[in-house]
Amino acid sequence: MMNNSDDKKKLAELFKEFAQIDGESFRERKIADFLITRWKELGVDLIEDGAAGKIGGDSGNLYGFIKGTGERENDEPVLLCAHMDTVAPGLGKKVIIHEDGRITSDGTTVLGADDRAALMLIYEAVRKLVSEDVPHPPIELLFTVSEEAYTVGAAAFDYSAIKSKVAFVPDCSGGYGVYSSQEPTLIYFEIDIEGKAAHAGFEPENGINAIAAAAKAISSISQGWKDDHTTLNFGTINGGTVSNAVPSRVQIKGEIRSSVHEDAVSSFEEVKEIFEKKASEIGATVSFDEDIRLRAYQKGDSAESNSAVNRYQKALAGQGRKAIPKKSFGGSDVNVLVRNGIDGLCIYNPMHEIHTVNEYTTVEELLEMLELIKLLILGEV
Repeated sequence: MMNNSDDKKKLAELFKEFAQIDGESFRERKIADFLITRWKELGVDLIEDGAAGKIGGDSGNLYGFIKGTGERENDEPVLLCAHMDTVAPGLGKKVIIHEDGRITSDGTTVLGADDRAALMLIYEAVRKLVSEDVPHPPIELLFTVSEEAYTVGAAAFDYSAIKSKVAFVPDCSGGYGVYSSQEPTLIYFEIDIEGKAAHAGFEPENGINAIAAAAKAISSISQGWKDDHTTLNFGTINGGTVSNAVPSRVQIKGEIRSSVHEDAVSSFEEVKEIFEKKASEIGATVSFDEDIRLRAYQKGDSAESNSAVNRYQKALAGQGRKAIPKKSFGGSDVNVLVRNGIDGLCIYNPMHEIHTVNEYTTVEELLEMLELIKLLILGEV
């Protein structure tokens, strides 16, 4: 393991180089071009797909394949995946490397360790294996766009290109060794209610108040935790035009998350039933548009010897560490990988206080994670 100050400084500066490149969701062109150039220097061609046109972005997903070497040439391949986008505010990031090893932004933007630390560590782990001439199995790379926008980039990728049965996605925050033992089904929905306009002062009795129908429905539905594994939220409501007209239209947007897919679906059916009833009671009509943006999966704390969980456990054991299961309600690209038949695992990434301007990482964690990724690639300790 690297342990001298020069190695630490080099890794911190490499992270800074990756992190400072702009690339908020749907606008990843600069980081995509940077990755294409850097990986080309290692002799790896990253192929860009057509996701940009499908999702309205300026860059597609990037895929690369690295042949196995030496006695590992014909081993089963392993997929390493990370997302290229950051949340806002993420433009013009200024990365500060502090003397104590802590790395932050200047406080006006996110740092972008989510997920630039993963992009950098995957690159550096492969570079070191190649430069040290270490025999390794075939490696697949997938760098996705717009993961922060409900994984729309990963969902647009053609998985017939993937050869790997096992994948690791460094995108889980928390203590060293955590992994997502579950991620939810997420149903995004829009509800449109149509009533009838009328003058609110002269003839309110001739109108059908769409906002009133929405209010009656929403007040009849329990929000927040519906049970110990399902949440429901009405996030926005927009309707009406002026104060002296009975509002004829209103739109409500919201989401349902559940670690049990069937419970998410049944919760939305309940929402639909109540809205239809309350709208009908006053003569309004209602329509629904829903999108299952994530589908739930669960991972146990132990598994078969060839599984992603078991491989992660063994790699951590090689560092004297233990895998720590963590239930997540956030979702990640792993939801999409699992849906496409890949044994993916969302694993620890050195990032803390993510999605805030207080986000940080540390040089020590980056160093330790670099070694862990090498162990995961090799699949041995």
